[in-house]
Amino acid sequence: MSDGAEPLVVCINHPAEVDAESLRSELENTPRPIDLRIHPFKENLKVRLARRTPPVPGDLLESTPRPDSSLRETWKHTEVLLALDLPEELLGDLPRLRWVQAFSAGTEHLPVKALYERGVSLTTAAGAGAGAIAEFVIGRLIEVFREFRHIDAMQRERKFHRPAGRTLAGRTLGVVGLGAIGSAVAKRARAFGMRVIATRRSAGKGAKSPLVDDLFAPEALPQLLGASDVVVLAAPATAETQDLINDAAFERMRPGAVLCNVARGALVDEDALLRALESGRLGAAILDVTREEPLPADHPLWNAPRLYLSPHCSIPPDAYDERVVALFAENLRRYAAEEPLRNLVTGS
Repeated sequence: MSDGAEPLVVCINHPAEVDAESLRSELENTPRPIDLRIHPFKENLKVRLARRTPPVPGDLLESTPRPDSSLRETWKHTEVLLALDLPEELLGDLPRLRWVQAFSAGTEHLPVKALYERGVSLTTAAGAGAGAIAEFVIGRLIEVFREFRHIDAMQRERKFHRPAGRTLAGRTLGVVGLGAIGSAVAKRARAFGMRVIATRRSAGKGAKSPLVDDLFAPEALPQLLGASDVVVLAAPATAETQDLINDAAFERMRPGAVLCNVARGALVDEDALLRALESGRLGAAILDVTREEPLPADHPLWNAPRLYLSPHCSIPPDAYDERVVALFAENLRRYAAEEPLRNLVTGS
């Protein structure tokens, strides 16, 4: 630590519970002294989702918590912020802000352009939940292929009979988006004897990866769909991936194939998904994400055949919080030493 160096004011808005003493101890030898302040702050889910497609309706804004005077006073001095939410209209309360570590992998709800224009660096938590999400994917696939629902029904009905079911071994799993989550899924799928193919945004002609048997550019999605028994969506939500899986995509998939979405709801045309399930062309669909969250009680997805639905819960909170704080600590050491940050978002 440099003598006389100006303290680096770091504010943690989320998670609310952090082992501050351990974190301070871990950061005690940084080039600048760390002034760590923990002030819990997050918006409600409806507002967070609405911020993906601004403007946010006025009635929703009125329902969301506002920072208290203590937090506003801390924000005046904050240079580094770890946050789940950062309302664009409150950026003026952070005049010294230079870097934001997002608590999430996605940034659709954050004021990315405004931060970029202010010269504020933004890093994501990409990869923090990859292992947990991959476990969830494999668990759901085993449930589908081994027909656990039928076994459970047998127990409830007290009718002993041998269920059908298939093994994962020997099947082809296609990963759309070989990033941190896609890579974690690929590793586990291979452990079950599956052949794994994938697309990756940066993959050029002849690209290879030790994690998969074949790697393609995004343009080769039709080829991946036609060759896969299971398709796992792990790509980010962008203009290019909006409604990526539509009627045409379902037509290209193998009859009886399984779709699993642990990315974002916007990647799937849900009307097309319903048609594919109801026609029997799609063997099953596993959705941990939907376009509208929480999913309304009258939404047709609830009653769709062979649909395995969950409320965006593929990451257990305890494991994720710990991984994000560890990533933040590493990035904080890098920031204090003026080294490159991990998961840096580039451009506006």
